[in-house]
Amino acid sequence: MKNTYQNQNNNRSQVISVKTSNTAYRLLISLLTLSLLSLLFFSCSNKKKETVETSTAKVSTEASPNAQDALASVKKFEIVPNVKVCMVNDMFMGIDQILVEVNGLNYYGCCEGCVEKLQENIDDVRFGSNPLIDKKVDKASAIIVHDKSTGGVFYFETNKDAQAFIDESKTK
Repeated sequence: MKNTYQNQNNNRSQVISVKTSNTAYRLLISLLTLSLLSLLFFSCSNKKKETVETSTAKVSTEASPNAQDALASVKKFEIVPNVKVCMVNDMFMGIDQILVEVNGLNYYGCCEGCVEKLQENIDDVRFGSNPLIDKKVDKASAIIVHDKSTGGVFYFETNKDAQAFIDESKTK
């Protein structure tokens, strides 16, 4: 009778240790999954930028040399909507970005990291520089010109400045 009783206790302790091991294992898997998801969610991904740069590179390598020259002079730069620009990375993303409203002004970022930088104006990120006159421009009210060869953008205070920049690039 005693042997049977001891076996039952051993079985119970084995069941309890197996349940504890399963619980610890599940907790570990959950923590790892949560960590990976957090990393993906909170990091500022370069995938969008790479996609833009890659697609731009494909267009330029597939065209003939004469077509490249014509395309570069006519359509190297274009004015784009602010909502399609990550104003932290200064990159045209091609899709609507996350709206960040600050003091009644609309800024846009591509990820939660960019949203935080725009909200707190880390590194004066809400402002760009007009390349024609080296003047500080608020990105929320800027006219944005996309450089199709790099995916980058330039900020201008007026349509006149933006168009002058585009026209000047056609003659170069």
